[in-house]
Amino acid sequence: MRGDAGVEAIVIGRHVYGNLYDCDREILRDETRLIQIVRNAAKIANATLISINTYKFGANGGLTVFAIVAESHISIHTWPEHGFATVDVYTCGNTDPEAAFNYIARELNAQRVEVFRGDRSLRR
Repeated sequence: MRGDAGVEAIVIGRHVYGNLYDCDREILRDETRLIQIVRNAAKIANATLISINTYKFGANGGLTVFAIVAESHISIHTWPEHGFATVDVYTCGNTDPEAAFNYIARELNAQRVEVFRGDRSLRR
């Protein structure tokens, strides 16, 4: 892959991350559902799932679901009491982090989405 200046990208890294507002609060509390969403997002991104871990913040608190993929990671952090979640999809190689991010936003029924994109490639 060559950039505008004709510089070749040796490592292609794309980071799509953002904030999801007014999400379905029940889904934000549902650990099993969030794990399945992350599992599906990895498939959609064409990433190789290595492991998924979760952490629940108290009985009524939010969740963190974090997947290690061979190409990097996918994470969801939830605040169900606010209908809010943050999502990171960072992948390298022949993957589609944008499609995975969009899938997660749809599955959480986000009513408003702020999305940011970062190029994390190595160029020479």
